[in-house]
Amino acid sequence: MKKHSGYKYHIEQALIKNHWKIVEATSSDGNIWESEYWIIKAVHNSDIKLYFSFNKAWQYELSEVTISDMNASEYTHITSLYLTKGKISDGLQQFITDLNTFRNTIKYQHENNSKS
Repeated sequence: MKKHSGYKYHIEQALIKNHWKIVEATSSDGNIWESEYWIIKAVHNSDIKLYFSFNKAWQYELSEVTISDMNASEYTHITSLYLTKGKISDGLQQFITDLNTFRNTIKYQHENNSKS
């Protein structure tokens, strides 16, 4: 990302600090509900790949960032972060905590399955 301010930059920095990396970032110009999406992976387990969607509802000046598991056979919602007028609500820390909890749960499940 080029710009060093704004909510996407702050989200990106929180992801990096918590051992996630953005492997793809795509703008969705033709989609009126989704402005952009990222594919993120856990740094220490590249099998954990998540879909990071920036959703918009301009009439309410509210946006939502949602995370879902790309490896699941069905849609699996992990967490959401709400933005008002392009600013992050107080939920960024909980958003990151939810991501890390998901990653750690997957890691724990994988370790238990390999012991069987």
